[in-house]
Amino acid sequence: MKYDTRFPSIADLKTRAKKRIPNFAFDYVDGGIDDEHGKRRNREAWHEVEIVPRYLTDVTSADKTTRIFNHDYALPIGIPPIGLGNMMWPGAEMALAGAAQKNNIPYILSTFSTTPLEEIAKAAPDVCWFQLYVPQQVEVMKDLLGRVKNAGFNALVVTLDIPVGAKRNRELKNGLKLPFSFTPNIVWQSMIHPTWAMQTLAHGQPDFVNVLQYKEGPNEGLATFITNFAMHGVTRERIEMIRDMWDGPLILKGVQYDQDFRDALDIGVDGVVVSNHGGRQLDAAPASADSLRNVAVEIGARMTVMVDSGIRTGMDVIRARALGAEMTFSGRSFFWGMGAMGTGGAEQVIEIYRDEIDRTLKQVGCGSYAEMDRSWLK
Repeated sequence: MKYDTRFPSIADLKTRAKKRIPNFAFDYVDGGIDDEHGKRRNREAWHEVEIVPRYLTDVTSADKTTRIFNHDYALPIGIPPIGLGNMMWPGAEMALAGAAQKNNIPYILSTFSTTPLEEIAKAAPDVCWFQLYVPQQVEVMKDLLGRVKNAGFNALVVTLDIPVGAKRNRELKNGLKLPFSFTPNIVWQSMIHPTWAMQTLAHGQPDFVNVLQYKEGPNEGLATFITNFAMHGVTRERIEMIRDMWDGPLILKGVQYDQDFRDALDIGVDGVVVSNHGGRQLDAAPASADSLRNVAVEIGARMTVMVDSGIRTGMDVIRARALGAEMTFSGRSFFWGMGAMGTGGAEQVIEIYRDEIDRTLKQVGCGSYAEMDRSWLK
């Protein structure tokens, strides 16, 4: 095994991360919306996907690659966007970008990342994608997309499922606000996690460096700016505008409704990420596995279908493929790895998934990820 066997699973990394970083940082990544039923439902739904193994076949090797958007990726697991990524562990975003480039898996940088997009594009030139929260102001959107294109990002991922800011109870209880307010709880949590605190001091307080230039003035508060920055409901007309402006692969993230898939096809979108935002926006949303199961066959034949939310094991990745996904993403897995092991956590997570995907394919008698389909389902 090419990883630290003290933490042989994503669940072990989560446990370690919770001990190693402040509660407000851990809860920011781990938490869901409201009572977190949607987050739990995501995991339960993946467990309900059963695969019938086939034996009497040689499984000496298994091909784990997947080809999407004219690129052959080494593994069908990628790193999705998470804002404030460097809060989980200082330098996390650059470490993840470097590991993604080295291991040839997708890395999606958030609009609300804390590392300049140009630096990420240099660190991961072959595998970097950019996630866009669509700005309300068209001129701001044009400028930001111009920067993304000039930096060399390979795909654009437009997030649809945040028409309104989320009320996440853990964040409220922890006093996590923008701009950061050093409440007694925040100070205390930082003090009792000295390694994290010292690393953060060395790297500097995380900030939304890619969008701050669009603030209307020095007196505009950060929280007000973030609230007003993105559209309150991305329209079809705006996606059509983006399609005209962006000549590379265009992906819509957060799609679950059948008509939204069909509208995306009409617009000329190249792919979708079936997602409920990890249970962080709507507690009543269907589990991603269930939404993926319900994607019409003709949709999958005409665009690249991907999925996130609730993926925690290599078995889940194969389950997703059986349901029709060509690529999977797991934000919490990678950022728990960061919290548990620092910048070395990126390689740990990748190797755990590599091992588990390989073992699962061989266990069920499937010679390649591409070969796995619904015929393996119970």
